[in-house]
Amino acid sequence: MPGLSLYKSNRLEILAEKLAEVLKNPLASPLQQEIILVQSKGMERWVSMELARHHGICANIQFPFPNHFVYSIFREVIPEVQEESPFDREIMAWKVMQTLPTCLDKKSFESLQGYLKGDQTGLKRFQLSSRIADLFDQYLIFRPEMVLGWDKGAENHWQAVLWRELVKGNESNHRAALQKVFLEAIQKSSDKLKPLPERMAVFGISALPPFHMQLLAAISRYIEVILFLLNPCREYWADIVSGREMKRFTGREKKRKALPEELHLEKGNSLLARWGRWGGISSI
Repeated sequence: MPGLSLYKSNRLEILAEKLAEVLKNPLASPLQQEIILVQSKGMERWVSMELARHHGICANIQFPFPNHFVYSIFREVIPEVQEESPFDREIMAWKVMQTLPTCLDKKSFESLQGYLKGDQTGLKRFQLSSRIADLFDQYLIFRPEMVLGWDKGAENHWQAVLWRELVKGNESNHRAALQKVFLEAIQKSSDKLKPLPERMAVFGISALPPFHMQLLAAISRYIEVILFLLNPCREYWADIVSGREMKRFTGREKKRKALPEELHLEKGNSLLARWGRWGGISSI
């Protein structure tokens, strides 16, 4: 049935056992593949071996990474999406390298001009382009609103200017723009989601950015989405702060004459406090 379910444990073996139990319930079609999102090839291998141990075999299962899965559902719902994204990090690095020389004369690029001065072989430009492409790739996932603003002309620093040159004529094909189109499309018509799987699982991924969680929450209205989260604590710990953070917060509020107890800060295990920053799924 459609919906978003969450299983938590402090041991992967227990989560794998629960996953195997869930998969015992067959899909409507025996030819349809199960979809299990993982964060590494190592996790894919481990989960497949655990499922084989519980079921005697592990077959007809896909283990995509989150970004690959997201792009695949964009292609299913939005007809004009290209088979290969022109904004893959590796492709984007070469496009940045090609575009950079046309931008270096602009006022906001003085720092890059100084860095690339005397680069006869182009090696520094390639290395810089790779770093910029990696940065843009992260922006598309972690700061999609900022990138969409750049598309519309917001900000004129070198990153925004370079991005606009990079996407010229392709503004609707990067992940941030596709996410917006996708969410609007499925709100208008659930028929567009018919090609999607009947069920999917997210296994052992300790944190996901809001970009992915928004998409999972949206499609969970039409298909079954199950999260298997490794959690070291049965309590909600994402709001725990470290001793250093508590001092910083209380010091900042002294100017407002706020008492420490009025801030409702929770101090606990320092390791949990650090993990709480990244436990994106744990806040569900």
